[in-house]
Amino acid sequence: MSEDESPDDKPFEASEKKLLDARKKGELVKSTDLIATGSYGGLILGLVFAGAGTLTISAATMQGLLREADTLAPELFAGGASSISLTLILGTVGALSLWFFLPMLGAIASLVLQRALVFAPTKLEPKLNRISILSNAKNKFGREGLFEFLKSTFKLVVFSILLGLLFMYELDTMISLAAQPVSAIIGFVFYLLIEFLALVFLATLLIGGVDYIWQRAQHLRKNRMSRQEVVDETKSAEGDPHSKQYRRQRAIEIATQQMLADVPDASVVVVNPTHYAVALKWDRFSPTAPIVVASGVDHVAAAIRQRAQEAGVPIHRDPPTARALYATCKLGQEIPRAQFKAVAAAIRFAEAMRAKARKKPL
Repeated sequence: MSEDESPDDKPFEASEKKLLDARKKGELVKSTDLIATGSYGGLILGLVFAGAGTLTISAATMQGLLREADTLAPELFAGGASSISLTLILGTVGALSLWFFLPMLGAIASLVLQRALVFAPTKLEPKLNRISILSNAKNKFGREGLFEFLKSTFKLVVFSILLGLLFMYELDTMISLAAQPVSAIIGFVFYLLIEFLALVFLATLLIGGVDYIWQRAQHLRKNRMSRQEVVDETKSAEGDPHSKQYRRQRAIEIATQQMLADVPDASVVVVNPTHYAVALKWDRFSPTAPIVVASGVDHVAAAIRQRAQEAGVPIHRDPPTARALYATCKLGQEIPRAQFKAVAAAIRFAEAMRAKARKKPL
């Protein structure tokens, strides 16, 4: 089917195989809002564990560099910047490391929970449809584009309202901070940041849940299948009907050959002269009843009779018994009690034929 064909024209739901193939190509259900939620969660944890002291340490480092600017400037121009840079990097990055590491860990955790962390080399291959104006226009102005626009607008409104409510709630405290030292202001800003991020985290989590449901529905819609795709996949999974019929026929032929190979070991073959043949094996020293070693109708029955004649196995004509044995007994199965009398007569006939053959002069 053409890639440009609308999913609405495909009446069948995506099969597990098609979804698995799509996953291998990197096409999977993934919500960027849930990834952002994981990052926000990691950032909140980083802020809580690191504490407001990280801001103080970073500020003190920068303050020291600015305060000693007159002394450090000649050293920088003289080529001694390495120790200064190392001090700046270790002081700042060391203090803020959790702020960067935990959000990254949260984003990765979100991908893992969405089962969206896969390596798909095909995503790196250049494709013309990625720069197609028509394809991009469909994404921007189609169903997906409209959803993304509404979602972005909703997030902007929600975040603005949350920020406004938070400022209104903390307004009195913010005014009172005018007479407080810098350390108190930093602590309050830190607390305010955590409060706002917590609200954003909850809002993004709800939006991400809705977005994930939408993305999953879109993914299933994109991977809907046409009738021809279903037929092709069925052929691929089960094999072509002609090949399947050939394999079935071949298996029957092999089973028939194996069955005919047991006919020479039979004690007697009970036949309906034209349609049925059942070969029975009996050991007088065994407590079990005679067992069926071969049975068949029409051409298989003819093959059994021919193999019996070639091997010298007596053939007993008894149409009712032959039909009954064929209908009620499977290969390797003992004959039913209802057929004991008729089969006993067939075995006596076979033994008489063998005894008669032994008495014939050579």
